Amino acid sequence: MDLGLARTLVLFLITFTAIIAVHEFGHYITARLLGMKVLEFAFGFPPRALGIRHADIDYTLNWVPFGGFVRILGQDDFTIHQQGEGDPRAFTSKPWWSQAIVLAAGVTMNFVLALIVLTIAFATGSTAPTGDVRIIDVAPGSPAVTAGIQPGDVVTRVDGTRMNDVRDLIRYTARNVEKEITLEVMRNGRPIPPVRAVPRSDPPAGQGPLGIRVEDVTAPVAAPLPQAFGQAASLTGEVVHQIIDLPGQLLGARGSPAQGPPQVGGPIEIFRVTGQVADLGVPTFLKLIGVLSVNLGVLNIVPFPGLDGGRLFFVLLGGIFRKRLSPQVEAAIHAVGFVLLILLLVVVSISDIRRATGG
Repeated sequence: MDLGLARTLVLFLITFTAIIAVHEFGHYITARLLGMKVLEFAFGFPPRALGIRHADIDYTLNWVPFGGFVRILGQDDFTIHQQGEGDPRAFTSKPWWSQAIVLAAGVTMNFVLALIVLTIAFATGSTAPTGDVRIIDVAPGSPAVTAGIQPGDVVTRVDGTRMNDVRDLIRYTARNVEKEITLEVMRNGRPIPPVRAVPRSDPPAGQGPLGIRVEDVTAPVAAPLPQAFGQAASLTGEVVHQIIDLPGQLLGARGSPAQGPPQVGGPIEIFRVTGQVADLGVPTFLKLIGVLSVNLGVLNIVPFPGLDGGRLFFVLLGGIFRKRLSPQVEAAIHAVGFVLLILLLVVVSISDIRRATGG
């Protein structure tokens, strides 16, 4: 195996195992604190390679080195027989709010991990946006050409509003199509007279309303710890916002062929990106870990069967109506949800392979 590929594989497995282990630790520690019996804390998936037993808990290392899991007595969603029924230490014997805390703790730990590693990344000095937006290409015949905008120009404000990054500029122009906007631009480090342009509502394929391609201007920046934490919290919020917006973007793209759907990556795409980011230094790699941790947290809390959010939904439902759904029915629903998630993973992975091979 190529050394570069081997390094990427090791980093990929370590990254995902660490993120998932932190997630599972949230379930593990809250379950123990709330008096539930933890049966196993596992790294990887069976078959088992080795393990130790301490305080009646199995701590295991498995042969499939990807992720991990925690088994709690009574929380057995994928079998009809529910273990620990009637045991006061069982998951299902505890009040609904205790169950909810345990289920939400994994997602909480993902956000804690993200804030920690992102704060370290920003504090140690990583390549970060400077707050400027650079134009890297201008389409012929576009409103930008008419306005006199050139590649290399840096947009600082639009209609007096500061443009802090590419997303700010894209959102602003999208909200103001067919209206004249005024751009304040720097050229060769010097301001030029404001330029006026009218963003198009129906641009040609591959072009935006103004007909420009833009990028964030970046530079190595080390921030003081309080500021680094603020930047970490801001990036976390941006990632959450992007994930929440994704379904609407996917649906909207169906009716807008020119725009095309946003790219959705699975494990293969993440593997590819891991190799690229690893070459950019530790702070940038920490940013990847933070972003992946936020993604796992947000996706896991979605109320879909088979996910923590789906389990939490049923627990909250039982708390509201003071009656739990039949364990057998809930187990069947989660099993169906789990199968659908696997199918989705297969579909996304096929898309990743096509993208990687140019198909």
